Amino acid sequence: MEKEKDKSLDEDLDTPKKSKESKASSEDDSEYIGSSTVYYMHCFLLFCGRILNKILDFYNSMFELSTKDKAKIYRNVSTHYAKKGLHEKAIEYLKEWAKLEPTNAEAYYQLGITLGELGNNKSAIGAFKKVLTLIPEHKNAIYRKSSIHLKMKDYKSALEGLEPLAKIAPDNAKVYYLMGIAYDGTGELDKAISVMQKAIELDPDEIKYHQHMGFLNVKKDDHKTAAQYFTKVMELEREINEEAKASGNDENDD
Repeated sequence: MEKEKDKSLDEDLDTPKKSKESKASSEDDSEYIGSSTVYYMHCFLLFCGRILNKILDFYNSMFELSTKDKAKIYRNVSTHYAKKGLHEKAIEYLKEWAKLEPTNAEAYYQLGITLGELGNNKSAIGAFKKVLTLIPEHKNAIYRKSSIHLKMKDYKSALEGLEPLAKIAPDNAKVYYLMGIAYDGTGELDKAISVMQKAIELDPDEIKYHQHMGFLNVKKDDHKTAAQYFTKVMELEREINEEAKASGNDENDD
């Protein structure tokens, strides 16, 4: 039979000797107290863990943004910078918006406008082309794209957009005005005069239409007709000045 290990070897030198009965009772109590403490400690940890998880879930749900939410933020931030004239900053967010919503024509349309403001004409035309791929009859995209072609003196490309646009928006004087400039650029003087006259009919108070009409007639050597349009320009300018003076006097009276 193996000799039982002498437990006194694990005791301190001055550990008092205990009776068998008190020793057994003490061991039972300490074991119960220890078990209870461990049990409640783990209950507490589990409870704290659940609270922590719920807090984290709530926090994540508050700041977890959907694609639509992110796109809206990029759109709003880009608008903020564009209004302040910070177009380069606006472009950063417009590009992110377009990445998030590649089928959203408005994202590319706003990108095209901002690129145009920076004079990045080729990239602006590319953005407007994407708009027209998504919405072929997007009137404003056609108009702005054609305007850029005019700035680049690419009159043929401008007319490729403006001629169909005149059918989509037949009552828009601006379209006929741009067409007049484009036809003038291609040397089609009669067509230029015809569409410029249409612009004047739709918006007779726009000074630049009459002014351009005067120049077109000068090119045609019809100086008499040209003089009539230049006279109209002066009349309209006089009316504007008189209205401005009257408005100023009204404010002073108040």
